[in-house]
This record gives sequence, C-alpha cells and structure tokens, in this order.
Amino acid sequence: MRTIKLFRLAKGFLFLFIIAALLTTIHQYTYSNVPLFTQYLIKTLLDQPGIADGSVSVGEVNLPSFVLTFFRRDTEILNIILRIAAALLILQVFRFSLRFFEMWIKGALLEKMAEKMRIGLYGHIQDLDYEFHNNADTGDLIQRCTTDVETTTTFLTTRMLDLIYLIVTLIFGAYQLFYINSTMVWISLSLIPLVATSSIIYFVKIDKIFQNIEETESSMMTVVQENLSGSRVVRAFANEAFEITKMETKNREYADALKKASGIVAVYWGSMDFISITQYLVIIAVGVFAVRNQTMDAAGVVASLALVGMLIWPIRGLGRIISDYGKALVASDRIYHILEKPSEYLNDGKQEPTIRGNIEFKNVSFRFPDTQEHLLKDVNFKIKAGQTVAIIGRTGSGKSTIINILMRMHEYQSGQILIDQVPLNDIKKKYIRNQIGVVLQDPFLYSKTVYENIAIAHKDALKDRVIKAAEIAALEKDIRTFKKGYETIVGEKGTTLSGGQKQRVAIARVLVQDKPILIFDDALSAVDTQTDIMIRQALLAKQHKQTTIIITHRITTAKEADQIIVLDKGSIEAIGTHEQLSQQDGLYKKLWDIQGKLEREFEKTVKVGDENAS
Repeated sequence: MRTIKLFRLAKGFLFLFIIAALLTTIHQYTYSNVPLFTQYLIKTLLDQPGIADGSVSVGEVNLPSFVLTFFRRDTEILNIILRIAAALLILQVFRFSLRFFEMWIKGALLEKMAEKMRIGLYGHIQDLDYEFHNNADTGDLIQRCTTDVETTTTFLTTRMLDLIYLIVTLIFGAYQLFYINSTMVWISLSLIPLVATSSIIYFVKIDKIFQNIEETESSMMTVVQENLSGSRVVRAFANEAFEITKMETKNREYADALKKASGIVAVYWGSMDFISITQYLVIIAVGVFAVRNQTMDAAGVVASLALVGMLIWPIRGLGRIISDYGKALVASDRIYHILEKPSEYLNDGKQEPTIRGNIEFKNVSFRFPDTQEHLLKDVNFKIKAGQTVAIIGRTGSGKSTIINILMRMHEYQSGQILIDQVPLNDIKKKYIRNQIGVVLQDPFLYSKTVYENIAIAHKDALKDRVIKAAEIAALEKDIRTFKKGYETIVGEKGTTLSGGQKQRVAIARVLVQDKPILIFDDALSAVDTQTDIMIRQALLAKQHKQTTIIITHRITTAKEADQIIVLDKGSIEAIGTHEQLSQQDGLYKKLWDIQGKLEREFEKTVKVGDENAS
C-alpha cells in the first residue's frame, strides 16, 4: 500500500518516463556492442584464421551483420583496423548523443515532478485549517516541502530509471556474453538471489533508521527556525548559551542517527564489493582455464571481462536503489501525512453577498476540538453597518476567538451568525475574509520596502491611495524621516521598525484595501495615546465609514466607540456606551476606575507642566 501511494505521486509523468526508459534501453544495447569491437580487433591483430577471407562464422563475434560486412570489405589488416576505429567512433558519437538526450530528459522529468509536487504540497498547506497551522512546526513543514520532496522525486525518476538501466544492462550483457562463454553468464547471475536477499534484509533494517533520521532532522530544523525567528528574544534574555546547548543536543541526536545508518550502509556496501570482486576473480580463473583448454581465445576473454562488468556492477547497484526506496517511502509518508489532511474548504459556503457590515451573533457557543468546555457561551450582540464597536475583557475571555469565528477560522458549534442577514456558514470563506480587514497585535511584515508592505494586498493601488492610507495610520511623518522614504527596506518580520511603526504599517495596509469591515485585534497597543487618538479620529473622518471592531485593553480607546461589549469568562457581561457602563457595577467600571484615574492624573501633570513652562 505504501508503495502504491509512493508511485501515485508520479502521476502525469508516464510519457516522459517511457521516453527516458527507451533511450536508456537503446544506450545500453549500443554499449553492450563496444567490447565486441575490441574482440574483433584482437582477433584481427592475432591474425586469426578466417578473419580476412571471411570464413569465420558471424556468430563468433556477435556484432550486427552489416558491421561485420563493413569490416570485411578490405583484406589488409591495417585497413580493417581503420574501419574498426571508424565504426567504433561513429558508435560512440551515437551513444554520447543518446546519453545527452537521456540525461536531459531525466533532468527535465526530475525537476518537473519536483516542481509539481512542491506546488501541490505547498498549495495544500495553504488550504489547511487554522487549527493545523496553530499546532504545526514551521521547520518540519519546510523540510517536508524541500528535503522530503527531493528524496521522493529522486527515487521516482533517477532511481526508477536506474532500475530500468539495471534490468536492460543485465539482459544485454548476458545476451552478448552468452555468445562468448555461457558458463560465465551463469557464474555472474548466480549471486543475484544472494544479493536480492541481502538487499531486502538491508531495507528492513534501514527503513526504521531512515524514519528516525527524518524525525531528528525535522526536530533540528525546528530548533534552527525558532532560534532565527526569535533572535531578538534570545539576545534580550542573554539566552544564547541555552540555545546553543539545545542545538547541540538536537544536532548530536541527528548525527547519532546518521552514524547508525552509516554503519549499516558500510557493512552492506563492503559485503557487496567483496562479493563483486570475488565474482571477478572467479570469472578470470574460468577464462584462463578456458584458454588453456582452447575452448576460448584471448579475444573472447578480454571481451568477456568487459561484459561481465555489465552483469556484476548493476547487481551491486541494486542496494542503492533499495536504500533510496526506503528513504522515499519514509519521505512520501511524511508528504501524505499533509496531503491526506482535509482542506478547510471542504466545509464551505456558496454565497457571495454584498457586505455592508451588519453583524449579528445569536446564542453563539464555541469550544475547541480538544476540550469539552465551551470558551464562548450563548453570545448575543448586534453591530450596525458603519458602527465602531469595542470589545473589552480579561485575557482568555474569548475576544480574539469572536474575531476568528467571524472570519471562519474556527467553526462555532451552536447558534447563528448573520452578516447582512445572510448566515455566515452560507458565505464562502475566502469571500468573507476578503471583505474583512484585520490588524493584529503582532503584525507580520515582509522583507520588502515600506511601500510594498502597505500595498501588498492591493498591488494595483495608486500611489496617492497608499500615501493617504499611511496618513490615516499616522505613519506619514515617520516615513519622511527614513532616508529612502517609502523605498526603505523593512527587515524580516519588520525588525528594523519599532512596534508602533509595525502596527501602523499593518493599519495602512488594511486601509488601502478599503474593506467594509475593519478589525483591530489589540492593534493599537504599541502606539502612544496621542497617536491612538489621531488614528481613530482619522478613521472617523473618512468619507466611507466601515464597520469597525476594536479589541483592546485600553479604556481610552474603547470609550469613544459607539458601543462597548464586555466579555467575561466567555459570556457577555454588558453592552452599552462608555457613559452607561462606567456607571454600572462590573468589569468595565473596575477597569475605568483604575485607568480613568491614571488618565486624569496624567492630564493634570501635563497641564501643570505646561503652566510652569509658560
């Protein structure tokens, strides 16, 4: 079953494979004739009777009849030698031309298959649900898309063609050698059962080891990826020594697994080499014995030794094919582990309604698959199109989960969500996500220019639109201070920008798209209060007002909203305006009593400072 699944990955490339196999077959047939030229030449040089006058039977030198006829057109030995040299040169040019096209098609087959497999795997990863990506190791996924794909495609192309090469080489080598000395053929082929049995035992031993190698390499790659991604955190905590020790541990595990595999490989290949050399020695002894008994001539011995290589060395290569077969099985299992996970779009809606921004939650409950406890319990609220709504709550109360459900990252278990009176589950996932602009607390920026990061989701946007979005996000003044302005390269994940600048780039990026629903998931936490006010005022001043949802811990941000939703332990505790909630007992009043007092003291301090300065 694993083998069938492995070969399914090669679907669509049978035609190219057949052409490559055909070229390999023709090439090996022509190669099997090369030692016969040497045989004929030696017979000529030794002035064997019957060469010049043509009385020797054609079967004694098993070259094609038209080649032998070409040689016998002249009786002078020197001219015969020149004819042999010319014919051999033509044959070699033909062989090398075949070899060129054979290798070119092999390379094309390998790269085309790898390209298709990588794109297919990468595309499927994009279609997997939010839950999968939350629990997946980035390093492991990178390895599956690179090393595992390379291992699988190398076997399906190179090694499978090597198997064709092995088979046709054995057939043509045995065919040509049979005409010289049939005993040598049986001696050469007699060890095939032993080699095949050894190879099977080798495969069984090495299969589990290769699986362990893949897992330890994946674990090591994850450590490398995490360390590089979190380099700032590592340095901030002076944790380099711990990270190096962790890497050394994983690297040692990987090295130990490789050493174990190398030990088995060394024993196997050493044994195969010993068997091959022993075969050669036996065949040489048989040849010497045959010459002494005058059942073979010297020319036959020389040609047979060259042809024996076509029988012994391909059999030796069987181990490499089986070894790579084991690796390919492990790698393909890891690929199928991803491909067999269902796409999140199997459970998708069909509608693409016009979105204005009316949102309604009716008794919505949600729990994660790995728990029986509901994170959200009978949540009910309404948001009118164009309204600004703030969601307040303790950590873990379900604020971000509401947003993920709204974007269909998670599927709720009960209740109903309506978007402009259309059930959310009836709307296509990609469509609803395309109608919602989200700014996260820790936004991801690409290693591109500031301009490209802002316009990345709307590449055809006019420059004026990008600049306007930057102005609304209170980013324009910062950009002017950059030496290259909008063409300033942002480091990987935005490392060259401050936290507030990263958030404002993300806000500008969303504003360029001008979507009907905007969500700020604690996205103003890294900006100061004044900048926060500037951004919100600029949003309110826009001609087209989107439905805006703000998740925040900052009361000064929430109090300007048209409506405030207070979440506590997965349930709605209260809904109202700042004036209403600040007078009611509950979580919001407690937060306002603390933050409001700090805000008033801060404003008083600033006022006194201004008076003293004047």
